[in-house]
Amino acid sequence: MPGYFADTGIVALIRHMQAIGCKGPGPGQGFTVKLAGGANVMDTNDTFMIGKRNILAAKKILWRYGLAPLAEDVGGSISRTVSVMVNTGEVILSSPGRGDWLL
Repeated sequence: MPGYFADTGIVALIRHMQAIGCKGPGPGQGFTVKLAGGANVMDTNDTFMIGKRNILAAKKILWRYGLAPLAEDVGGSISRTVSVMVNTGEVILSSPGRGDWLL
């Protein structure tokens, strides 16, 4: 399952987007990147640093493709639900007890 891990999932997504006609990746090629997640929800002692490792893996892959996030909300200890409005590019995050916010 290539979408399960940051290092394989991002590559699979980029390749699929190219296969259906997207120009990118690369600066000015029509890709918009916004990064969310990487929280330590279950590992509050930061023993395994899974969230930090996933953020770093995602950023390394994006950098390899010449992409940088326009916005990000990463790390911490809160879970996030991500909603993407494909027609506008808006990314809305939500978390229990915190409501919604725009990324």
